[in-house]
Amino acid sequence: MLTWGDVRRWDPASIGRVADALNDGCTRMIAASDDVGAMARFTGWTGEAATSASIRSESLTSTLERLVAEASAVRRGAHEVQIALDRIVAFVRETDELAHRNGLVIGLGGEISVGVARADQSRVMAELADRIEQGLRRAADVDADFAAILGRALRGEITEQGGGTLAQAADAGAAQSGLSIIGPPENGSPGDNKAWWASLSDTAKVALLQGNPGLVGNLDGIPAADRDAANRAVLAREIARLQGDPKLKGLEAIERRLAQSEPQAFLLGLDTSGDGKAIVSAGNPDTAANVATYVPGTGSELAKIGGDLNRSDKMWAAATTSGSPSTAVITWLGYDAPNEITDAASAKYADGGKAALAGFQDGLRETHQGPPSHNTVLGHSYGTTVVGHAAVDGGLAADELVFVASPGVGAHDVSELHLDGVNQDEIGEHVHATVAEHDMINLANVEIAGYDPILGQDPTDTDFGGQVFTSAPGTDGWGGYSTEAHSEYWEDNNPSLNNLGQIIAGKPTT
Repeated sequence: MLTWGDVRRWDPASIGRVADALNDGCTRMIAASDDVGAMARFTGWTGEAATSASIRSESLTSTLERLVAEASAVRRGAHEVQIALDRIVAFVRETDELAHRNGLVIGLGGEISVGVARADQSRVMAELADRIEQGLRRAADVDADFAAILGRALRGEITEQGGGTLAQAADAGAAQSGLSIIGPPENGSPGDNKAWWASLSDTAKVALLQGNPGLVGNLDGIPAADRDAANRAVLAREIARLQGDPKLKGLEAIERRLAQSEPQAFLLGLDTSGDGKAIVSAGNPDTAANVATYVPGTGSELAKIGGDLNRSDKMWAAATTSGSPSTAVITWLGYDAPNEITDAASAKYADGGKAALAGFQDGLRETHQGPPSHNTVLGHSYGTTVVGHAAVDGGLAADELVFVASPGVGAHDVSELHLDGVNQDEIGEHVHATVAEHDMINLANVEIAGYDPILGQDPTDTDFGGQVFTSAPGTDGWGGYSTEAHSEYWEDNNPSLNNLGQIIAGKPTT
């Protein structure tokens, strides 16, 4: 039975050296295959000796095919196990560090003792006990996975699928090395996806992240770190594939953002079809106390995502300055946004994106670790219409809604909006809105001949029932309005940016 001390001493690099040695051996055997085949290919050689040489050549070739197939299977399995061990060893190290920071010690058998007495150690000890149990379970799973792969090779269950070359035998063996993995439930909820992912061993997760990252990266209910690992692989592939495509600019902006260290970014979704979609988080939403999802508006597409990533970073900084102990701000370009202002008069884009936004928010609740986070969903321009339609239709898994420069949110007042976990008679306290005095969007919110605006009531109207916060007037223009004012809410000297940070941090606005 594995102990905490056993796992603490594990050396993933040693498994990597086994994989490298097996790879070298396979390469040498494949290189020698022509020499073996040449035994029976002397022109004009006939007779008993020639027949014996031919039989011997075929026997050696068959043996080499089997050995190459088995070695390739173990090599691939060892490589996947090494990555799984890296994850577990890092988990063990983080757990030991958590204990040390809180004056506690974890013994070789997993027992927890007090090194230095401190306040609130009982809560940390309970968390450590859970982590130790989880770590040992994961370690046992990986140990069993590698034993199964080795057992199949030793029992001769890895077949060379003869009739091909040694290189083909190596490919066949590698393909047979993995464990049988059942895919995610079809059309599963975020909770279903979470349960499926939790049922897999670390080795199986690594195999999926390496072999089929596109399957995992966009599933709501999968932890942020794993979605990020999968989508980074897809990102690298798509950057290589889309040279010369306008979307490449957006992919490279994401790549640069992922390379920055503060705050750490997580790529939670990527789709390069059409105008493209992407979901990028500044900070880890699974561990942050305050999590915000920012939905951009008209004209948003993958090629232009760099500006939206910058806005999310500014909101992260504003929330941190406002006293948020840990924050994640997510750029959610997970819907097909209207391309032109004329398209934004239609609610069809909001209706097309509302279910995806609701599912994403449900997934954030499923994967969050520890006490529930304080979640905000924030829309800008047509993004507010998407947020509003999602909240009208059945509720969003969020604590706050924020509408910035809205053309309408599909509701006449706050009573038509619903947030999971917020009492309906208190909904007005959790809906926030702002619009700049000179923002051109004000023209879309004018009532004509007694009819409501096309996309619904202006959420900054007094009778809408929400909390209106201050923004700078913005750049003045023709007739008192400008398009520039529509994008200035994230300027450093604009009080709206500070207010957005306050809302995300769960603090009062001005």
